[in-house]
Amino acid sequence: MYAPIPALNLLKEFEDGVEDYFAPGFELIAFGEDDGGYPQLSDRIRPFARATGSGSTYAIWLLDDRADLATLPVLLLGDEGGVHVVARELPELLRVLTSGRSPMCDWDGVDYYDEREGGGDEGEGYGPCPENPAFRAWLRDRFGLEPAEDPNAVVQAAGAELGDAFAAWIGPLIPDAVAARGTA
Repeated sequence: MYAPIPALNLLKEFEDGVEDYFAPGFELIAFGEDDGGYPQLSDRIRPFARATGSGSTYAIWLLDDRADLATLPVLLLGDEGGVHVVARELPELLRVLTSGRSPMCDWDGVDYYDEREGGGDEGEGYGPCPENPAFRAWLRDRFGLEPAEDPNAVVQAAGAELGDAFAAWIGPLIPDAVAARGTA
């Protein structure tokens, strides 16, 4: 068993069965064995995946004592700064991941962007996550969920719903996380 969350165990099986990325920069890590670069949060987070190739991390936020960890919010811990709520629960994050967009995070916010929109030298047919179609099908078949066509809308809704609780918790631990929002 990879994690005490059945949905993550299923995701681990999927990840082990594909040969390439299914979401840009996403890769499962040892569940709860990392602090995501924020040791002051370690008692209330359970990191479970790299969010980017540069080291940003996704973590379950232990907002309360509910037993089903999949129903708890998911945070993005930025490797260059910034901690943000990106989903109200794990299934919502899975929908965000199927978008095929990459997260960019700093103290001011998080933005999921399409790497293909920037042009660059990748050439025609560039696809940052070749297994994304299989991941979309897996999410639909396993959980009956559709991809988030606008992952930023999902992130904004999660932040709006959980913003006050998040600021109250993280503000004393990492003041920069709320100062950028103007809620310090």
